[in-house]
Amino acid sequence: MALSACSFTGSSDIENPLIRKASWFSYLNADDIRTACSAGDAEGRIRIIYNADYYKESRSYDLIPQAGAQQFEMVSRIFGPLNVSQIDVEFNAPLGAFGGAESRDDLSRGQYIALTDALQANGFGYQKHDGLRLHSNDYYWIAIGCSSKNITLAAWTSAKDDLRALTFPGVLENLSGLEKPLPMPPAADAPKLPDPVYGKNDKKSESRNFYRTVRGNQLR
Repeated sequence: MALSACSFTGSSDIENPLIRKASWFSYLNADDIRTACSAGDAEGRIRIIYNADYYKESRSYDLIPQAGAQQFEMVSRIFGPLNVSQIDVEFNAPLGAFGGAESRDDLSRGQYIALTDALQANGFGYQKHDGLRLHSNDYYWIAIGCSSKNITLAAWTSAKDDLRALTFPGVLENLSGLEKPLPMPPAADAPKLPDPVYGKNDKKSESRNFYRTVRGNQLR
């Protein structure tokens, strides 16, 4: 079953390791939000994802407006490996034995605006990152939102950006009910990971370690 054919929908259980294995790329690209956005049904929705070296920890934050957009629900999740050594890297990699911890929190409009202001101050809606590669073994943030039936995507990676200088992660952490602190990204002056090069006989490593590329407002 090809990953490209496994679309994430609003009813997908992303905490279920098998569902997540089949639909992570679709979830990462917010295909469910994109579909609803084009129909005018996702105004104000935002998905934020933090990849803190994929096989160590990933987090997602979904902000969902409630009736009248005066209240918002934020669903925060932590994903981590149960046992990386058991991940099948040859079948539908790069996903494997993952579970999720979840927190659901109610936000006021003022709290929502504080977060969106912080995102915009860090470049959300103003970036020119076409061609940026986001590697699974690196640290990066992705934010995708819907406004007036248009999708905005922003991405920040430790290979190009000083993730410790971003302000929105602190706002996000204060709003979320998750108790575990955010994993610290590498310092700006830390050695950068080169793009991996795989030999013809190194298919397992190529499958296990993956990347997405920013193409306009899509991740491909």
